[in-house]
Amino acid sequence: MHGATAIDGAAAAGVRSVAQWSGLAFLRRWWPPLVLALLFVLSVSRFDLLETALGPLLRRKTVFAARERLGVLALQHLGLVAATGAASFLAAFPLAVAAARREAGALRDLLLGAASFAETFPTVALMALLVPAVGYGFLPVGIALFLYGLLPVFRNTLVGLESTPPELVEAALGCGMNEGELLRLVRLPVAAPLVLEGLRVSLVVNIAAGAVGAAVGAGGLGVPIVSGLRAFDPVLILEGALPLALLALAADSFLRALEAGLAGRGSGRAGRQTRDSRKGAKHP
Repeated sequence: MHGATAIDGAAAAGVRSVAQWSGLAFLRRWWPPLVLALLFVLSVSRFDLLETALGPLLRRKTVFAARERLGVLALQHLGLVAATGAASFLAAFPLAVAAARREAGALRDLLLGAASFAETFPTVALMALLVPAVGYGFLPVGIALFLYGLLPVFRNTLVGLESTPPELVEAALGCGMNEGELLRLVRLPVAAPLVLEGLRVSLVVNIAAGAVGAAVGAGGLGVPIVSGLRAFDPVLILEGALPLALLALAADSFLRALEAGLAGRGSGRAGRQTRDSRKGAKHP
């Protein structure tokens, strides 16, 4: 009786220890993006505090009066990046899945080359070429950011799907999985961290490149930066640059935390799915 009680106590202590460790691991993974997101909100809502603190060091000029509040510009920037990032992902992900098929052949190289060409074209030059065709505003910037977001998602998804361990693929095919089941239950869980990494790179690049859109009337956090450059006003430049940098860091940190959570689960989940399929094959 005493031995059973001691074993139960040790088991309970072990469960509590695991729960505490899991809680600490959760906090350690998620506090950086939460802190950065809070700093981004503060930099947008209370930039006046920083401006007051920097007053003795940086003298602000009043050549350009603010026509829109910084919060409105931040929402414009978030909307621009979210819309173009989602469009890039929805276009690049299925193309990468199609290119990763064994019978894709030359299609893989053709799609990879097209995505790489879109990435290497200079942002400002692309916007300058698009303005005469589609006009000023959201559209030329949206097209440019859409094209810039394709390569990271396409390349990382393709590499992730192609890097599935051959033994897992052979085991899954040996268990009777078709191509759709192999993709859904084995390849995608393994590739998930790399897919998220591609999305992270795409979003961070577009957050930074979206600031250029202010020069063609797209709004966003680039507006105070462009106005500050014209007026040689360092405080006005900082008013756009600081939230922009914090937004990029927060997005990067958030998606890195998601990657870390998926990295340990992807291969394990794929392995469990394969073992379950084997058991099902042995015991119909």
